Amino acid sequence: MATPMEFGPISQRQHDGASGVNVLLESIGLDMDTIKKYKWYILGGVGVLTVVTLAVSLPVVLTPKPASPSAGLTTAGPSEAVSTTSVGPTTTTPTPAPAPVPVPQIGDEECLGHEGCPDQYPLPYASGEWPSEYTWTGDLPEGFIWGLGTASYQIEGAYKEDGRGASIWDTFSGADTLGMKGANCSYCCKQAPCPVNPTMGIKGATGNVACDGYHMVDTDITLMKSMGLKHYRFSIAWPRIFPSGRAADGINNKGIDFYNRLIDKLLDAGITPYVTLYHWDLPQGLLSPPEKRAWWARDDATGEPIPEVQEEFLSFVDTCFTAFGDRVKMWFTFNEPWTLTYLASGWGKAPCHPDLSDQSKDPYIAAHNVLNAHAAAVDLYRRKYQKKQGGKIGITLNSDWREPKTSDPKDVAAALRGMAFALGWFGDPIFGGKGDYPPSMRRFYGDRLPRFTKEQRQLINGSADFFALNHYGSSWSSYSEKPGADTAFAQTDFDGLVQGQSSWLFGAGWGLRKLLRWVHHRYGHPIIYLTEGGWSIKAEDVSTGIADKERALYYYNYTAEMARAISEDGIDVRGYFAWSLMDNYEWERGYLERFGTVYNDYRPGWDANAPVAQMSQPTAGLQVRTRKFSSCWLERVSIENALTHPDNFNGCIDPSIFSGNWTDARQPHCPRRMTVDKSGLSGHVFGANNDSPAGCNGKTDKVWGPLRAAISGGTVVIDFAGLGGSDRLQGFWNNRTKTIDWGDGSFWSSVRELVLV
Repeated sequence: MATPMEFGPISQRQHDGASGVNVLLESIGLDMDTIKKYKWYILGGVGVLTVVTLAVSLPVVLTPKPASPSAGLTTAGPSEAVSTTSVGPTTTTPTPAPAPVPVPQIGDEECLGHEGCPDQYPLPYASGEWPSEYTWTGDLPEGFIWGLGTASYQIEGAYKEDGRGASIWDTFSGADTLGMKGANCSYCCKQAPCPVNPTMGIKGATGNVACDGYHMVDTDITLMKSMGLKHYRFSIAWPRIFPSGRAADGINNKGIDFYNRLIDKLLDAGITPYVTLYHWDLPQGLLSPPEKRAWWARDDATGEPIPEVQEEFLSFVDTCFTAFGDRVKMWFTFNEPWTLTYLASGWGKAPCHPDLSDQSKDPYIAAHNVLNAHAAAVDLYRRKYQKKQGGKIGITLNSDWREPKTSDPKDVAAALRGMAFALGWFGDPIFGGKGDYPPSMRRFYGDRLPRFTKEQRQLINGSADFFALNHYGSSWSSYSEKPGADTAFAQTDFDGLVQGQSSWLFGAGWGLRKLLRWVHHRYGHPIIYLTEGGWSIKAEDVSTGIADKERALYYYNYTAEMARAISEDGIDVRGYFAWSLMDNYEWERGYLERFGTVYNDYRPGWDANAPVAQMSQPTAGLQVRTRKFSSCWLERVSIENALTHPDNFNGCIDPSIFSGNWTDARQPHCPRRMTVDKSGLSGHVFGANNDSPAGCNGKTDKVWGPLRAAISGGTVVIDFAGLGGSDRLQGFWNNRTKTIDWGDGSFWSSVRELVLV
């Protein structure tokens, strides 16, 4: 899942630069009022001199200085947020400033070496004219992809099983890693209970068990199939394939077997896999500061990044391409490099190691190494695999939208800078045509920003077959006299925007359309896949959790603006993946925040390997999945490939649908009868079996029951252990086939009459 962006947005035009208005004016003995009053004389009489002065002065005036994030920026320990009841933008927006002066003002962003000034507010909505409601309905382009996503550390669990090695998230969260491969690093746990990183928000929450996805593959794929899901994005855990991170230490074949089984079962269910190779779970064996610094490695004498783990990463991805590439046709090298470099350098994402948390340089060292590793992985795939396997490969970038707080050119410029320093930081080297960072970043950051060699620029330029983008929310951006943590001279706020459960998440569907326009124009009309988007809502229990119409409204608002971008702006968006399939481990926020379209009952209990709060952790073998309103709404949208307003959708089925007579496809002619009590939460099942290949005959059948059935929305759980089956078999209502699809691969069909012998 994406995390808060601490930067500003960018207009539809391809501009980025800098602003330091007050500092500069003071340096030449003028104030802003004087400039505005006499701008025509000043600009007309000394225009040339002004430009020369700017060219000489700005590199000195705007020398970047390290700074802590401002109060308006999200920090590593977000506070608990209260969910809302509406996700449409409010009508109480900041009062727009007067129309921008069409004459360039000294210090404005576009006056720092580019033509013109940011005198056009980001389109298609002018300042103060943002939509207050969304009404778009209609079909999406034929073949449009609707999908759901997860990530390995967030759902798999089984952190010590079948040869998996330790990851940096195990260490960060305080999981007991004693004896695990790779867990002998300089800052690793030496004695249980293991220490928790200070920036971990919810102490005690780990990925030890998570959603128990490692053990629930059959159940989860049955769930996906019953939902009508056709496209599923997940990640491969590097420490499950190479436990120490080093290829020389050997491959873990049980890890290969697990993902082979997952991919095969997805394909058997008619579900296309989309695979992320790195979703933040770096093997701990590759990080042991100061000797091993992984993505943060640099030459101590020169400060230049060094590719310390690039060859190990290439061994890992090469193994994945070889083992899975015959069936996987969509690859993503990294998920959100901004998050895994910037936030992981001291702001709440692993590792947040004190030796790797200098915000003035560490994120940029890590980003440089990640970008080069990405380019090398893409080059490997294109040279060795792409032609024979027929797949495509890219990288998933992330960005919130930053809307100028007013139409004042200073605010527009601040928004432009912020976006250039965030999405442009990673987007420009790959999609910008030159294989390098934005020119404005180089102007502001100076020597802090590493330089690519000629060979690296050639390799990274164009190193993606598509533009994959994670997007969640928006904010306002305005000019600041202080450089801020990102040196953008911008500050952000969220006035009037609707907030999700997460402290960083503020919704505005129109922000997605503006962001898509920016990507479209800046990078030459690329093919775009929206690979994540979602809304967190607090839920104390399953009954409140599945009633998530608010989340469906979020998806409607955002996909409505996406549809307008496609149909009215001509933007080539090919797919939308909602985050996420189910509630899961939300990194430093643990299990508190829920983004899933399926409610996950973690069945809290004892986990001896957790650092604290051992009695309230997810348990294995007991978890239950229940579809939410948003899941059923997304199913309808994906099947019809058309949007419908959630107010016009009746929601998921009533549990009473399970009441009636059924036949089992694996037991021909053998009856089943299920009853549902008035609460809709429980019932009983009766039936008969026969070992004969012909099934039940009414004479030699073995009658059984009643068995207790636990019911949760469209999910039913039955103990079939006495009949030789699972003691907690989950079944899901399939609205398209009108069957109950069971986690063991069987299904029950409804019949009118039932005969029990």
